[in-house]
Amino acid sequence: MPSIKLDHISFAYGSHQVLDEVSLNVGDGERAFLVGPNGCGKTTLLNVASGLLKPDSGRITSGVVGAPIPEPERFNGTVAEYFATALAPLHELSRRFEETTASLSTGDTGTEREYDQLLAAMTARDVWSLEARLDETLEGLGLGALSGSSERLLTSLSPGQRARLHLATLLTLRPDVLILDEPTNHLDREAIDFLTAMVSKWPGPVLASSHDRLFIENVATVIYDMDIAVWQELARAEGHELTGGLFRNAGNYSQYLDAKEKARQSHRRIHAEQQADKRQIREHRNESMTIARGGIRLKTATGKAKKFFADRAAATSVKRTRNDDVKLKRLEEREVRKPRDYQLELSIPTPKPQEGLALSIRHVAVEHRLTPCDLDLSAGEHLLVTGENGAGKSTLLQWIATAQPPEGVLSSGSITRKEPVTMVPQRLPMENDPGFTVDTWCNGVGELGKGVIHPAMWSTPIPELSDGNQRRAQLAIAISAHPTTLIVDEPTNYLDLDTIESLERALRSWPGTLIVASHDRWLIEHWQGRHLHLQPCS
Repeated sequence: MPSIKLDHISFAYGSHQVLDEVSLNVGDGERAFLVGPNGCGKTTLLNVASGLLKPDSGRITSGVVGAPIPEPERFNGTVAEYFATALAPLHELSRRFEETTASLSTGDTGTEREYDQLLAAMTARDVWSLEARLDETLEGLGLGALSGSSERLLTSLSPGQRARLHLATLLTLRPDVLILDEPTNHLDREAIDFLTAMVSKWPGPVLASSHDRLFIENVATVIYDMDIAVWQELARAEGHELTGGLFRNAGNYSQYLDAKEKARQSHRRIHAEQQADKRQIREHRNESMTIARGGIRLKTATGKAKKFFADRAAATSVKRTRNDDVKLKRLEEREVRKPRDYQLELSIPTPKPQEGLALSIRHVAVEHRLTPCDLDLSAGEHLLVTGENGAGKSTLLQWIATAQPPEGVLSSGSITRKEPVTMVPQRLPMENDPGFTVDTWCNGVGELGKGVIHPAMWSTPIPELSDGNQRRAQLAIAISAHPTTLIVDEPTNYLDLDTIESLERALRSWPGTLIVASHDRWLIEHWQGRHLHLQPCS
């Protein structure tokens, strides 16, 4: 039975240790997803499991068969030539089967065993329907135009098309194990639904990484958390250490979220109880040391009585102190660290209470960008804006944020809104964006990052931050302006899952006016406010 098994894998890029004694086991039929902060090593682990990277130490049993699929970005040729190269192992298997079949037909019984092996391999990979399966997969992933022997050059395809082409080829090859890194990138809803159906019924083990929470929810049977801090603390409280850099949680994404929130609650409770116990033991110890100085009897006694009371007080003090020291040592052996709340919460200031309309949109339209729309939004309401790419979501949000229609195109209608309004754009920050002064750009966000960015990064120049932390910086700058209306375009872009969940919790509970545009299917399905869906432009 195929499986993915990694035993004590370590890997470093130079002096930077990415994986340290990591172990996992994904059995036949299991669909395991890696989750964790950006930069924790998810892609590195997938590359090690797939054979693209050699670990510094440890042992791998992955079940990967054959050479890796060529990267479309590095392939110089047509689509037909790419398929011929990528699917060569299956074509070779078919050729050998035909040769063996021909030998048997001539009475060569020496090839019977080879024939049986080849037949089993042909059946397992369904080589019989290879071409039809490839066409079906291309169609399902929105690449139907590339079916058949397309002579189109790969260099003429968009990056998104090349990524989908690679994915289609991988699925068509039907490897013993399936390893996927952000497979829903560049896919529309229909293509994601197709991929979900395929992966959900994949016969072998699946190991994947994704920021698409709904995809994880619908596909995962196991989740490996690479942010093990809270799990490590709970293990320490029970008297043992969690090793291997991963924590295995059976179930889908909702079950994982529930388990981790319960773990965090337990962590906070245990930490509070331990600190209370530590204070009590230390107070008792101080009282024990006071006993050695004796009470009123020792002070008033004389002669032999004084010695008697002094000896008894000393003995009692020593005994109690020794017991307290033992209790304190045992507690410290299982003491958990203080919860890292700064990584879990995004503190958004509460605006002053507002009444009436926060936003009024009247017959707003932009030629070729935004179809006519009307909307009234009361103060404190939350609005989700959705629509296909090109429907004008960002155009509408930018108009609301600036109170000015886009320049250089024909527009109509009017937008009025209450100040102050701040916006987090879809893209990462640029120098001279609102709030990103020269000082902020060069010297970091400073204390404005409290609750949003780790204090160690407050003084880091914006260009030197990771994409995820640049996104956090945008949020920090936006909320520091104390807006009554906050606009966030694609809030889940660039953020890891933990931060996304934290941000969404903060936004849901914020009493101010909120406008969000998003493609995130999980966010859309769990949205609790108003919803404006923009129709595509003709």
